[in-house]
Amino acid sequence: MILDGLPQPMDERIRGRRRAVKWERGRGRRTALSLGALAVLCAVAFLALRATDVFAVKRVVASGAEQVTREQIEGVTAAFMGESMLSLSTRPVEEGILALPYVEAVRVRRGFPDTLEIEVLEYVPVARLQSASGTIWVVADDGRVLEGVSGGQFADLPLLVPDASFAVQVGETVPAAIAEVLPLAVMVRSDELRAELPELAEIAVSAGGCAVLVLEGGGELRLGAPERLDQKLGVALSIVRQCLAQGRVVEYVDASVVDRVAVKAK
Repeated sequence: MILDGLPQPMDERIRGRRRAVKWERGRGRRTALSLGALAVLCAVAFLALRATDVFAVKRVVASGAEQVTREQIEGVTAAFMGESMLSLSTRPVEEGILALPYVEAVRVRRGFPDTLEIEVLEYVPVARLQSASGTIWVVADDGRVLEGVSGGQFADLPLLVPDASFAVQVGETVPAAIAEVLPLAVMVRSDELRAELPELAEIAVSAGGCAVLVLEGGGELRLGAPERLDQKLGVALSIVRQCLAQGRVVEYVDASVVDRVAVKAK
């Protein structure tokens, strides 16, 4: 029987759905409150740990360094010793290490609880460069000046002797005319060419970048401008081998133009 004007009993299914919605809303509020409380506790714990020396930097471990000395690395990292690992930014450490002449790339990691881990990639020396004043510089394949040396240091590297004066400092790049000849310094150090090439005294470089391999005893391999150096060197070495097989001494091989080679031998 339906009674007009009076409220009707609520369908049990509708009532159940409403209870479920209310429960979910309540659970969502409780979860949000719990997460908020947890975030506050984590922040408090983080601040507390950062204020203690539990994670203070106490050690520095470096790998990949051969020319870069431990003293140089310690000089850069000294300012960060004792700083909390939790607040330490690795960027200033990386920038400091990158400023060292031999460092091409660096990666700094936090080794919890108290260690800075530094991985270094160094420039590789490929040649010595003699200035007009007699100063000898060691340079990388991209022309970066790595250090000044004296005596017999790096004696196994080819010696470049420009006929024009230049001014460089450690960390700077050599003039373009010299940098373009550096691939030749790399070539003459290969085991194959060392076996074929007579003893090399120096690599003379003109102001325009033309290269001449000066052999011990005065012979010359004139390779000209720094284009197609590998082909020019190959042609010059072929002629040197022929002359040596005939018992002749090479005064010069001019391979500055690959298809018009000039030779003087006796």
